[in-house]
Amino acid sequence: MGYGRLDFAEIISVKSPVYERGSVVTMARRGRPKSRRAVWGTVELKASGMFSARYRHGGITGVCQSTLYRAPHTFSTERTARVWLDGEKELIDAGTWTPPAERELAAQTAEVVEPVDVLTVGEYAWQWLKQSHRIRETTRALYERTIRLRIVPGLGKVPLAELNRAQVVKWWGSLDHTKERTADTTYSLLRTILYGAVDDGLIASNPAQRIRGAGKPSRRRTVDPLTPTQVQAVADAMPDRWRLGVLLGAWCGLRSGEIRELRRGDIDLTRGVVKVRRAVARAGGETIIGVPKTEAGIRDVNIPASILPDVRQHLLDFAQIGDNGLLFYDPATGLTVHDGTWRRAWLKACEQVGISDQHFHDLRKTGLTYLALSGATVRELQVIAGHTTATMAMRYQEVAQDHLADVFGRLSETIAAGKRGWHQGASTPQEASPPDCTDSTSNCAAVVDLPYGYSSDDVGARGGACEQRERSGVGEGADRVRASGVG
Repeated sequence: MGYGRLDFAEIISVKSPVYERGSVVTMARRGRPKSRRAVWGTVELKASGMFSARYRHGGITGVCQSTLYRAPHTFSTERTARVWLDGEKELIDAGTWTPPAERELAAQTAEVVEPVDVLTVGEYAWQWLKQSHRIRETTRALYERTIRLRIVPGLGKVPLAELNRAQVVKWWGSLDHTKERTADTTYSLLRTILYGAVDDGLIASNPAQRIRGAGKPSRRRTVDPLTPTQVQAVADAMPDRWRLGVLLGAWCGLRSGEIRELRRGDIDLTRGVVKVRRAVARAGGETIIGVPKTEAGIRDVNIPASILPDVRQHLLDFAQIGDNGLLFYDPATGLTVHDGTWRRAWLKACEQVGISDQHFHDLRKTGLTYLALSGATVRELQVIAGHTTATMAMRYQEVAQDHLADVFGRLSETIAAGKRGWHQGASTPQEASPPDCTDSTSNCAAVVDLPYGYSSDDVGARGGACEQRERSGVGEGADRVRASGVG
């Protein structure tokens, strides 16, 4: 027809002229699928639109070449292909790896031999996850990985109705306890799944409850909150286009994912508030934009007046155009900033100003700590941070060392006053209390070195506020002073 031949890649390029970082469709110029190397292994988009995964393993450098292993089936998304590769890598690291083809064959054989009417722990776990509709995608991806790599290998083939406490204890002992948090969260997930089986009437009781040493609460990480000066220093060390993100993280208590998904329309300069309606997260190699972490996370947060000028200037200089324009974006793609890119910029800024062991998320603790010191109630802190419980709001408060120094300074003054009263001759602790006279123009100085309770008349000093002591009539004290020759 005179137009020449358009191959598949050119058709794709016409429909999608802009390459977006993190997209799963990338085609070579000549129409051949282009391989994309993951952190480990390779994922390839096939002409059919499906994804294949492969990796090399074994071999000795200079002696024999490693062997190429392929997934026994293709995947509908790049994410699921990458999840499969991650699982293979974990099996190799754990020393339990066998060739994928052998495992696939063994699984098929087991499926044939296993009675159809017997529901196993593994089958119920997948069924439970599929029916759990109210969990976030990031949480679902984590559960999916945990079931596949840590629950199914040890308990997957055990008939659910026959699972007992001894089997659970043995399985718990087989987990990698060098990763304590991972082991505890794995146990907690199994326990939750089995509680679901109890609710469904499939088992009478939960054999995973109250296993000694399992599922302990994670150790709370404590950090010293940054001072306002340090927060400003780190903000100034960030790239200019992301500087405001540090101030919003600290003084508005926003999460990283909430900050990176803020749009121009979320800022109300008239009311001085930032509206938190969305958050960005990563799950299984994909970027997911959704609602904040909890229902309480949907909130309006006041912007401190002292940083409103920073917000206005950022809107003028860096935010994308239009109400839907991102406040913070990757200049290379124009898209939401990847969490890894944001984290690297944060760590580099901290290093420049001499700050270590601080995560970006710790800014929330800094902000909530100083809000509490400024008089915010627990309920107010809960609303500002988007926490569902008051307990969580309290967990996010830390001790500000500069304020703590002031507290102990005031305590020290109180202690010193009590020591002075005691050492000056009070016969009981009740008597060793600070004097009532506070009038600096009176003659109270005349009795400073006398035991509390002596009037100014006893030393020949009259007038001022000390007359109230004279009227109080401490007779025995006055007699002792006169007997000693004072006055």
